[in-house]
Amino acid sequence: MCILGEPTESKVVLGHFGSLWLRISTKGPFIHTAFSAGKLDENSIVRMRDVLDAVLEWIPTWENDPANAYRGANAIVNVGALQSGFGWRVSRTPHRADLFLDVRVPPTKEMTVARTQVLEMVRGLAERFPEHGVEGEVYVTAPGAEIAEDHPLVGALDAAHAEVFGSAPERDVTRWFSDASVLSRYGIATVNYGTSSGLLDTVKGENLEIDGLVKTAEVYARAAARVCGVA
Repeated sequence: MCILGEPTESKVVLGHFGSLWLRISTKGPFIHTAFSAGKLDENSIVRMRDVLDAVLEWIPTWENDPANAYRGANAIVNVGALQSGFGWRVSRTPHRADLFLDVRVPPTKEMTVARTQVLEMVRGLAERFPEHGVEGEVYVTAPGAEIAEDHPLVGALDAAHAEVFGSAPERDVTRWFSDASVLSRYGIATVNYGTSSGLLDTVKGENLEIDGLVKTAEVYARAAARVCGVA
């Protein structure tokens, strides 16, 4: 079993979303500026504008789909990067433009299903804009993870937290990713629980209260003792 000390504000995170990274591309001719007159609509960046608008239309359908929700939390999609052209040679039209998305997937949905769904969206873009050379590639999949509410590790953590803090811990669902994904797939029951991520100080950076760290360490020790059967 494993307790991951991610910053959860001292809440027990029974599950979190996974992540799927998608690249969507458009294509266009690679020509000198001098010979590009009348061909602006063939520019891969200009073509990506159409695709981006369509993607922005699609994002709410993914985020608001009940099948993509988990424990009351909706999925989320980030437009993470846009890459095209050559800044050192803008006298050439870009032959390709790439849009990168981070699509969050609930742990209750198989990644193979999510992959099929997002690539179906890309195929729809290719049909909608047949001249744009639209292509798509899923280049990262990191499944989410969860642990049962009645698992002994959760019970031990609940009891330890109550002893240290004087009340039962709250529950939370996060859209960030953790090593619980890998650990759980190797048969290691994993829960995320840790102190606050701290306040961001522009001078000192992130910082934590020492008292919070000490109490959290005590919770870890007490939970471990319970799980291991130590009197």
